[in-house]
Amino acid sequence: MSTEHQPMRASDQERDEVARRIQEATAEGRLTLEESDERLTGVFASRYRHELAALVADLPVSSPAVPVRTGAPARPAPASDGRRWADPGLLIHTLIVVLLSAVMLGHWVATSNHDHHPWPVFPLVWLWVSVAIHARRRNERARR
Repeated sequence: MSTEHQPMRASDQERDEVARRIQEATAEGRLTLEESDERLTGVFASRYRHELAALVADLPVSSPAVPVRTGAPARPAPASDGRRWADPGLLIHTLIVVLLSAVMLGHWVATSNHDHHPWPVFPLVWLWVSVAIHARRRNERARR
């Protein structure tokens, strides 16, 4: 029987090394938490080296050093990939303001003959200003 075509068994040390590479890739943002979880599950379920190699085939061997300018803090890229609502507090704040806006406008439409001043304008302006301030502060915190 030829040993040339038989798969080679993986050691615990090799599994640990592959798990470390997956964790580093997750920390760098190369993998999502779900992808990382799937791959780590695969690492500890694997028996052979080729199974481990497949789990990290699309990842760099080591992280390239990222040069940081002196005197300027490193800033993350702006969230333009759908993470705008990553702050649940801002999302809840906005949803509450939308709900209050709908209730106030609905009440005004239902109870007035539209000859009166549109009173909901004043509270609505302040509610939406509060959302804008919240979003701006969240963005400032994200830049730090």
